[in-house]
Amino acid sequence: DYRKLVDFANYMMVAYNEAMENMGLNRDLVLIQMARAFQEKAKHIIDKDFNLDITGNDVKSVIESFMKRIKETGICQRSEIVELNENTAVLKLGDCIMNQATKVLMKGRPDGYIPACPIISMLHGYIEALTGKRFMIDKFEFIPNENTDKITIKLEE
Repeated sequence: DYRKLVDFANYMMVAYNEAMENMGLNRDLVLIQMARAFQEKAKHIIDKDFNLDITGNDVKSVIESFMKRIKETGICQRSEIVELNENTAVLKLGDCIMNQATKVLMKGRPDGYIPACPIISMLHGYIEALTGKRFMIDKFEFIPNENTDKITIKLEE
């Protein structure tokens, strides 16, 4: 059952985020390590199952390719680049397969809380692999009435 599989993946995301937080792990370090693990161990699974064929040789073109493909594959029903320049990218991921986990993780959290998002880690992995650049999540906002994550990332110069 596809729905049960998505529910299970969301449960795992919540459990891993809670475990990492309880161990006091730095979120930015987790993002970078998830990106590397994705590229080294899991990329072939995602590429095979979702045909993500992300292209580009600079950060802008990789982000544009990624946002287009996650929408086309159904990973996110909506994807929007709100802002994209040499220092900052503001992305909206709507009706994402991980939104259920985001709702649970954000409940009761203080303003400014940023969960470790596997989809953003995938993007980070593609950017690092294709351009050699890195980024940090600067701001994360869950917009409940849109079922959307709005993520601001600071790009490495």
